[in-house]
Amino acid sequence: MQNYNNFRNLRKMNSINDGTRTLNESIIAPEVLDALNDWKKYQPLQGVLIGGIALSFYVKPRYTTDADFLFLSLDEIPEKIQNFKRHRKSAFEHKKTGVEIEVLTPTHIKVPENVAKIIIETSIEIENIKVASPSGIVASKLFRFSLQDKADIASLLKSYEIDLSSFNIPQKESDIFSNFLNEINLL
Repeated sequence: MQNYNNFRNLRKMNSINDGTRTLNESIIAPEVLDALNDWKKYQPLQGVLIGGIALSFYVKPRYTTDADFLFLSLDEIPEKIQNFKRHRKSAFEHKKTGVEIEVLTPTHIKVPENVAKIIIETSIEIENIKVASPSGIVASKLFRFSLQDKADIASLLKSYEIDLSSFNIPQKESDIFSNFLNEINLL
């Protein structure tokens, strides 16, 4: 029976989340799962999960070795967390696994504060963690727009209606998004 359950979990991981895959089932590296479980045990609902793990909750999971949490200000970031050591100013390291938990503010990710506020407001609670919405993830990625960000955005666009109208995205990033939509529609 165990093999059958593993096969079912693989099927869940190799597809878009239809609402039955949990956040834990969306994480590929077991060390990251351990760190995230400790994080939520001692800091439930602190910050909003963005980045690779948030993306992996919605679409086919991709491998990532850290977790990124967005906080509106430095004042919201805890000073100490049990089972973690402050690794650097914007990160904690899980003592057991070495997994890094990045604690980011709008300034860290070069996102305007008003956009970050909407990312936080539109997040959803999953298993004691706030997770950015698909539109919130896209909004957060438009300001760096690396190759990985483009791939992540394209992945979300295949499965979700992305509505950035309430995010007050600046014109430059709005144009970047429009041009990207035109570019991928040509393929």
